Amino acid sequence: MRSIISADMSLKTFFVLSLSTLAAATGTWTFEDGKATISGKGVAEGSRSFSATKPIVESLTLAPRETLKLTFSLKEDSKAARPHQAFLLVSEEASGLETFYPLTIKGESGKAKVELTHKDLPAHLLASPKLSLSIALGSFGSTPGSILPIGNLIPALDAAALGLLEKQKLKDLGEGAIVYKAKKEISHIFRADPQNPPKIITLVFLASVIASLVGLFVVWFPILGANFSHLPKALGAAPVSHPLFFASLVTLEGIFFLYYTQWNLFQTLGASLIVAPIALFSGSRALREVRARRERGQR
Repeated sequence: MRSIISADMSLKTFFVLSLSTLAAATGTWTFEDGKATISGKGVAEGSRSFSATKPIVESLTLAPRETLKLTFSLKEDSKAARPHQAFLLVSEEASGLETFYPLTIKGESGKAKVELTHKDLPAHLLASPKLSLSIALGSFGSTPGSILPIGNLIPALDAAALGLLEKQKLKDLGEGAIVYKAKKEISHIFRADPQNPPKIITLVFLASVIASLVGLFVVWFPILGANFSHLPKALGAAPVSHPLFFASLVTLEGIFFLYYTQWNLFQTLGASLIVAPIALFSGSRALREVRARRERGQR
C-alpha cells in the first residue's frame, strides 16, 4: 500500500540528496517521445505529446472510470538507458503531500510506461483540485538524478465518487470518530480444579477397604495357616528384604493418601518412581526366601 510522504522530508528532497554526486556531471537523465493518453468507457481515446523541455500546457482531467497512460523513452544524456530508479511523482504543492508510482521499463531500451486511475490515488490527493505530475529518474554513476515536470492533473469527481471518497477519508484517518479508545475487559475463565468426591463416598470406600483387610487376616490365620513363629527365621534369612518390602508397601499407600489429599499427579508419579523399584527388588528377595522355606516343608 503506497503511503503519502510528509512535506518535511519529501520524495523530491530525498531523491535529489540520495542520487546527487560531488563529481562533475557528464550528462543528465531525461526522456523524449512522451505521450499522455486518457481512455475509458464512453471516452474517445486521444493522446497529447510532451517532452522533458515541453510539458503539457493544459491540465489533464481524469474521471472516476478513466485511465491515464503515460509512455516515454528514457535516456542518459543522448543514449537510451534503463535507470536504477524511475518514478511518476504525483504531488500537491499547496499541502506538500505527494506519492509516487514506479515506471514499467522494457529491457534496456528505455521504453517506459505507467498507468494511473482514481483507485491508485490516496484519498487526500484525490480530493485536491490540482495535482502536479513529474518524472523522477536516477541511477548509479556520475550522472545526477533528474525530476522533470510533465504537467498537471485534475481529478474529476462525480456524486458517487465523492461519497466513496469521504468514506475512505474517514477510514484512513478516523475523522469524526474515536480512533483510540479503551477496549472491553477480557475475562479469562479457567477450568476449575478437580474436586474430591463427597466425604460419604470416601468413607464408604474406606470402610470397604478396612473390612477387606480384616477379612483377609481372619481368613489368613485359621484357613491359610499363617504362622508368626517363622518370623525370626524369615528375618534371619533375609534381614533387609522383609522389612524393606513391608516399609515400601506402607510408603506407597502413604503416597496414594497424599495424592488424594494434597499432591498432584506429577508429585505422585515422582515419588512412586523412587519407591516402586525398591518394592520390586526387596519383594522379589523376600518372596524368594518364603519359597525356599516352603520347599523345605516349613509352613
